[in-house]
Parts: sequence; C-alpha cells; structure tokens
Amino acid sequence: MLVADIVSVVKPYLFKNKTNLYYMKIYFYCILTVLFLSSCANIIMPDGGEKDTSAPNLAKIYPPSKAINFKEKKITFYFDENIAANNWNDFFFISPLLKGEIKHKIKNKELTLFLDDTLKDNTTYSLILNNCIKDVNEGNILKKLEYLFSTSEQIDTLTIKGKLIDAKTLEPKKNTWVFLHKESLIDSLSFKSKPTYITKSNDEGYFSFGNINDLKYNIFSISGLDFTYQEGDEIGFKNELIYSGKDSNLIIYMSDPLYKKDTIKTTDTLEQVESKLTGSLNIESNLDTNIIIQLYKGDKLYKEDFFSKSPYIINNIPAGEYTLYLIIDDNNNHIWDTGSFAIKQQPEKVYFYEKPVNIRTNWDLEVNWAISE
Repeated sequence: MLVADIVSVVKPYLFKNKTNLYYMKIYFYCILTVLFLSSCANIIMPDGGEKDTSAPNLAKIYPPSKAINFKEKKITFYFDENIAANNWNDFFFISPLLKGEIKHKIKNKELTLFLDDTLKDNTTYSLILNNCIKDVNEGNILKKLEYLFSTSEQIDTLTIKGKLIDAKTLEPKKNTWVFLHKESLIDSLSFKSKPTYITKSNDEGYFSFGNINDLKYNIFSISGLDFTYQEGDEIGFKNELIYSGKDSNLIIYMSDPLYKKDTIKTTDTLEQVESKLTGSLNIESNLDTNIIIQLYKGDKLYKEDFFSKSPYIINNIPAGEYTLYLIIDDNNNHIWDTGSFAIKQQPEKVYFYEKPVNIRTNWDLEVNWAISE
C-alpha cells in the first residue's frame, strides 16, 4: 500500500476533529510505518558469489628459489590468502635427506621452514611441498610447489626418470618411494640405510629425480612409509647401475619378496564342470618357452594351466567373461616367482591380454597373442 492510500483512509477521521490528538497519532504512526516498510521492501541480500575453486597462489619466497651459496636457517613462503597444512607428514620431503626434521610454521598467509641441520657442501637440495598447502576457506590444495637451493656456486641439473609398475597386476604404483644410493654403497645395506636422493611416484606411477650430481647410482623402490625394508613391503630395483642425465625411461617392476601363490577360487568338481555349459580356449603365441596361463573372474583366479609350447589349449571352461594373463615361467616351477634382491633376480614377466575373453557354450575360442619381450 502506498503512502497516498494510507493518507486517504485516515485523513477524514483526522480532520473531522482537528483537536483530536488520537487521530493525529494514528496518522503519523501510519506514515512512519509505510515509510519504513517501503525502505526495506527493495533490499536484496547479497548471495555468496561463485565458489572459490582456486588453490593459493605463491606471491613471494625469501630467499628466492634456486639460491646458491645457501647459508640461511629459514625459508619463508608468502601466499595471496590464508593457508593451512594439508597432510604435511604424508607429502613433504627434502632430497637429499637431512638427519633431523624440518620444522614448519604457518601464520595467516605465511609458511616458514626452519633448517636446523648442517647442510652438506657442494650439494643441491630439493624441497618438495606438492599437496602440502591448502586455502583455509574452501580447502583448495596447491598441487605443485618445489623449492631449490645449493650450497655451492651452481644448481645441479641432471635428472633420472622412470615409472613404477606392479609386477603381478601391471598397474602403476602411485605415491611410492623411489631412492638412489651412490655406487659405493654395499648392496646388503641398500634397504637398511638412508638413501642419497629420494622422490615419490605420482598417480600414474611416474617418478623423477631432478637436480642431482653427475654420478652412478643404484636405484630402488619400496612401498613402505619409510626408507628401509619391512616385512610385507613391495620392492623394486634395477640390477645395473643407473647414470644420471642418461637414464630417463626406466621401468621398475615391484613385487613382494614374500608373495604367496594365488589360490584358485573355485569349488567346481570335475562332475560339476562337465555338467555345465562350457567352452574351450585356443591360444596361438610366438613364444617358445615355459609359460603359465591364468584365467581370472573379477579379481579371483579361476583357472591355471602350464605349457611349454604353443598352442595353449584349455578345455572345460564354464561360459562367461574372463581376464587372461600369461606368465613367463623361467625356472619351470609352475608358480610366479617374485623379485629377490638378495640374488639380484627380477620378477618373472607377466603379460595381460587387453581384451576380455568371452567363453561361449560349445565354442572353441581362438586367440592370437603376439608377445613382445
């Protein structure tokens, strides 16, 4: 209702008796009420705007990254918004390792690292802070942040790169430690002492050592949380020495040295198999060696057979879809042998057939499988 409408209603009563204070009060109260309501009617509360999906931006670092002749005891990172730590102990590391822990402090938009240990001479250090920092408001994570400094007059620039693969499943090994030991280290100490350089594989299994010295190294990987072998850890290694700056396409296969053979997950008796609707699998291959053929249903080993030459024929397979694996049985012991660092033995090679194998009733399925060793 407009002010004029209110006035038209109360005005006759008001001026019917000009000395009537009661009607005058009503008149003024109505005017004030309408003015208040009209002033509030068009107020629109602001919305929150678009959600912040951006990670914190690094505004400045002191001392700057790639500093040489480094002698500082702390490093400060300045961001464009308030920050918090994100699983710091899981992601943060320095390479080469220091004896003690690097302490950190976060205050509003600043992160400070404290270097209390004595640094080695003529060494380039890499501080890895990937996924360590997030913003306070939305928890957006800064995926990549690295800092370099050198105690000499130059930054080392050589690299070693590669990929970690699970030797049995052929899946990439992500977020897994990889480390380098200098050539002079005794082999038996490789999994019992702290390495020279360390890094971690990414979500696709790839790893990279950057800014390392021009030396020969032993390279190892381990699935545990620290840098020494514990029972149950998977390990990987190369038998030969690795050269910095030259080896950039390494493939390291990881396995559990204490791996136990998969158990066949089927309760079918011979009579049950023969009564089912079954088919056969005929595999032609270019291999001329002892092999193991495994058929999986989901993640369960359903059937396994052993052959010394092609074709590989498997009968009485219940109709259905299977995953096909082929293992090179080097020692003809009818089991998959894992890697052994003690005798410098790599895991036996496993190959995965990329397409599902569909077994049909009373059907002989032929598969041509060319293996490139």
